[in-house]
Parts: sequence; structure tokens; C-alpha cells
Amino acid sequence: MKPLSFNKLLPIAGLTCASLFSSATIAIEVNNLNDFKAIFGRYAPSGDCKKQPQIVVDSTGFTFEVSGKSEKATHPEYAASYGGNFYEGISLWFFPYYDPNKDRPLLLTFNAGEKQGVLSVDTEFNYAGGPKLEAKYQALVDGSPYKACQ
Repeated sequence: MKPLSFNKLLPIAGLTCASLFSSATIAIEVNNLNDFKAIFGRYAPSGDCKKQPQIVVDSTGFTFEVSGKSEKATHPEYAASYGGNFYEGISLWFFPYYDPNKDRPLLLTFNAGEKQGVLSVDTEFNYAGGPKLEAKYQALVDGSPYKACQ
């Protein structure tokens, strides 16, 4: 899958060039994932859909299934610049929970390690003196890497 061009990202985010460059934001909120259909599907640890947790990706966002409970993240941020200015690989980065006043607990990397269908779930929490990750999110990190179910 080829990364989206800058011109395609602006309408998705509803931004103008002036507002994009005046902000220090590394990610843009998206209203849906319609422009990311290549990552749609169900992901499970090592691609084994008998295992939990699981992550479902569709046009409305991300659904996290942990220990029989589901949680939907419908206002993700696409971290378009996460790979750097000259990144040309296939990985796509998302922060599933957007809240400008809070830290982002998870980072989802699709096509992680430049491997199609691999999803990595990481966190910047749990460092010495920092915030602790909630158990439901820790389960998602611990299940990583995920692969698309067959």
C-alpha cells in the first residue's frame, strides 16, 4: 500500500496549509478511516483468531476486544509524520484515542517492520515516575505483535 499524499491528507483532516504548519501537532484527528481500507479487518496475536485480545479496524475506527469486553475508539489521530519527513515505507501510525488534554496511551503501527498485515501496539506509559497504563491497554500491548486473521 502506498502512503497517502500530503494533498489527500488535508481534506481528510479538514485543514489548510496555514493551520497545519502553525501547529506543533504530530498527528491529525480523522473522522473515519475510509481512506485506510487496506488496514481494515480483524487482528489477533500472531494472527490466531482463537486468542485474545483482538483489534477490529473498520471505517468507524478501532474496536478493542479484551477479556470479553469491547471498547470502540472512533476519533483516532493519524500520525502522518511519525516516520519522518522523507519516510516512504508502508507503515501507518495511529493514536486511537484523541484527547488534546491527555497523554495518548497507545500507538498502533500497521504494517509494522514494513511487513504487510502486521500490527504493533506500543505505549509510552510505564516509564519510571510516569503514568501507569490501565490494565485493558496493557493487555493490548502484551498481545503485540498482531497479524490479520485469515
